[in-house]
Amino acid sequence: MKKLILIAIFLLCLLASPLCADLSANNQPILLSLPESVVSDVVQKCLPFQINETSDALAGTISVEKIDNLVFKDKSLAAAIRMSGRDVQLNTNFGGHQIRLNVGNIDLNFNISAVLRYDKANQTLFIKPTVSGLDEQGGQNNEVGKLIVALFNDKEIPVAIDKLQPIITDIGSKELIIDMVINDIILKPKMINIQMLPQTHVKKLTQN
Repeated sequence: MKKLILIAIFLLCLLASPLCADLSANNQPILLSLPESVVSDVVQKCLPFQINETSDALAGTISVEKIDNLVFKDKSLAAAIRMSGRDVQLNTNFGGHQIRLNVGNIDLNFNISAVLRYDKANQTLFIKPTVSGLDEQGGQNNEVGKLIVALFNDKEIPVAIDKLQPIITDIGSKELIIDMVINDIILKPKMINIQMLPQTHVKKLTQN
């Protein structure tokens, strides 16, 4: 909380100074650098999460259970993934007839490398993973594992970025509003850089 207050005070001092006009006019980005260790900790706390990709050939609940060895490189990342499938059903065609096979539960381990692309207009991060080293546990049909991996292998997966909450403070009879718009997300070795553009607005407070 103290860090957030200090950041807010810094921004207010900057915006209240003669540099305020230059900052708004040039729309200079603020750079936030997050070490891969911090991102890895956040990711671990968000697990497990369910994958909502669907397929005509596969049904069931598919979830990412574990992400290990997360490494950031220049414009790409690598990690080891453990994924599970619950109540998995395999739909196949045999002799012109659709047949549904109940496979049950399945566990997969594999490695990924992925590239990132950020769409500023839609505030969406696209992750394109490439899978290698598929190792299916439990002796299940390996075709099921391949179908699960095929749901996202070499495909761009969209991740919507929620709008950041604005910083709002009262200055006398006016209200200062600072919106932060994410301009870009860039992977670098051992860190991820988030460029944010500040957009300031001043609104006169209404008298009660």
